[in-house]
Amino acid sequence: MKDAIVIITGYMLIAFQGVLHHWIPFHIFVPDLVIPFILYLGIIDFGAARGAALAFVLGYLLDANSASPVGVHLFVIPATYLLYRFIHHKLLLSGTVFQIAMTFAATLTASLLVVGMRTLFERSFLSWSAVLLTIPFHSLATALFSPVIFWLGARLVPESPRRKEEKVVI
Repeated sequence: MKDAIVIITGYMLIAFQGVLHHWIPFHIFVPDLVIPFILYLGIIDFGAARGAALAFVLGYLLDANSASPVGVHLFVIPATYLLYRFIHHKLLLSGTVFQIAMTFAATLTASLLVVGMRTLFERSFLSWSAVLLTIPFHSLATALFSPVIFWLGARLVPESPRRKEEKVVI
């Protein structure tokens, strides 16, 4: 049942992200809503294989609902999930400041991976100035919006009580 809730919530976040593209006039300030949700799943110890599989499905749904070639987010989202799940398990930190910092770093990483994969797939490259201008602002918008996504994730997919006792809150 949790898997279905994760997929439905992820799809709703993808749909809302599409709506935000129409509401916000500057597209570099549109947050990516899937990455904070995937990070939340990694923080609550959803499991490496199970979480990566769900991240794979959400990456496919993101590719299917965006203008990017199929396969870009399909591999970037699970890779981001596994990388930041590993980082979180080594640090065992939580709290709003950590959520924002981790989301900013994860969005920077994922955005650079997406630009690299699109360059390989499409055989074209945006100018460096466009990349250097877009990625930090997009990552900042996503990081500032991440506490809302973490709050939503905590309401829909709660953490096990055992994991709550092990964390250091910052």
